[in-house]
Amino acid sequence: MEYQIGGIATDFLSPEERTRLVGLCRKLTGNADVAEDLAQETLLLAWRGIEGLREPEKRAQWLAGIARNVSLRWLRQQGYNQAHSVLLPPNDEESGTTLEELVADEFDLEIELERRELVTLLDRALALLPDETRAVLVKRYIEESPLAEIAAQLDTNASAVAMRLQRGRLALRKVLTNDMREEIAAYEEAARVQTWEQTSIWCNLCGKHRLLGRKQPERGLLYLKCPACSPGNEVLSKNESIPVLKNIQSFKPAFTRLREWGHNYYRQALRAGSTLCDTCGQTVPVKISPAEEIRLLGWLNQDTPRWTWRGNERLVNVACPRCQSINCISLEALALFLPEGRAFLHAHPRIHLLPYRSIDFAGREAIVTRFESVSEAASFEVISDAETYAVLKIIGGGQ
Repeated sequence: MEYQIGGIATDFLSPEERTRLVGLCRKLTGNADVAEDLAQETLLLAWRGIEGLREPEKRAQWLAGIARNVSLRWLRQQGYNQAHSVLLPPNDEESGTTLEELVADEFDLEIELERRELVTLLDRALALLPDETRAVLVKRYIEESPLAEIAAQLDTNASAVAMRLQRGRLALRKVLTNDMREEIAAYEEAARVQTWEQTSIWCNLCGKHRLLGRKQPERGLLYLKCPACSPGNEVLSKNESIPVLKNIQSFKPAFTRLREWGHNYYRQALRAGSTLCDTCGQTVPVKISPAEEIRLLGWLNQDTPRWTWRGNERLVNVACPRCQSINCISLEALALFLPEGRAFLHAHPRIHLLPYRSIDFAGREAIVTRFESVSEAASFEVISDAETYAVLKIIGGGQ
C-alpha cells in the first residue's frame, strides 16, 4: 500500500489509523478481500483533499466519512441495493469510545433480510415514526445528504442533527423489533428460503457473466452457477457440509477458501489413492471417472440442483457408498485451484477456459488446460498427465 501511493502513507497515516481504516471498510462492505483496496483508495483521496480538513481534531471522523463514501460506491458497483447507509456518529471523547467500536455496535438493518424486501419493510417502518424523525432519517440514509447540508435545511447545527439521527435510529429499531416483530419474523423466514444471488465472481469458463450463488453458512453450503454455462437447475460448483465454508457469510471469501481447500484435499487424495470421507470418516477410494458414470450413482439422481458436466469429462471423485456423499472436481478446476492458478485468478479475475488439448509430453499422454484473461494479454496453462492428472508443467500464472 505504501509504495503504491508514492510513499506518502507512512507520514500521512499511522499504522494504528491504517488498521482501523481497513477494519472500517471491512465492516461497511462485509468483504475482507476488498477492504485493503478501499482503505488505500480512501487514503489517496484524503491525501489529495487534505485542504478540505478544516478541523484537524476531527481527522478520524473525516477519514471515516471518506471511507464510508468509497465503500458505498463499491457496493453500488457490485449491484447492491443500499436502502440505507451505516451511521457514523462522532467519537465520544468522554467515554473513550472509538469510531470503529461505534460502527461495530450499529444496528444492522440488513441482517438476514433480502434487499428488495428490506426497502418495503423500511418504508412501512418509517411511516410509523414522527414526521420530523422520518425526515431526518430519509435525508441522511436514503438521500445520503451530508450532516452540514441537513443542518442548513433544518436551520440548526450538525451536532443537533447527529443527535436527532441517533434518536431516530433508536426509534426505528424499536419499531422494527417491537411494533413490527411479526413482520420481521416473516421476512427472516423468507430469507432462509434459498434464492440465487448475483456474486462478484466471474464465471471461469466463459468469462462473460458473473456467477449466481446460493449459500447457507451455518451448513457450510455453497452453490455457484453461470447464467449461460449452467442454465436451468444445474450448477458449476456444488459444495455441502464443507467445514472451511461454515460461517463464511460472503461469496468471494467462501470461494477463496474453497479453492485452497480443494487443492489440498484432491491433490493429497490423488497421491494417496484414497481419502477419508469428510462426512462419515470412512476410507474411500479416489477415482477419475467419466461424468456419465458418476451420474449413474443412484443417490445423485435425487439431488437438486445437479452439476453441469460435459459428456466427455473425466472427474476426480470421492464417492462414499456408506453415507451416500460425493465430492468431485473437474480438471479445469483442479488446475485453477493450484497456488499458481489462484495467483493468476487473483491478478486476472475475469478469465475464460479454452478447449482441452491432448498432447504427447516427454513420452506421456497429457492434457493441456489453458485459461486466458478476457481483458489482458495474459494466460495460465497446466499440462497434466492424462491418466493420473498429476501436474507435469505449469506455464504462466503468478505469485
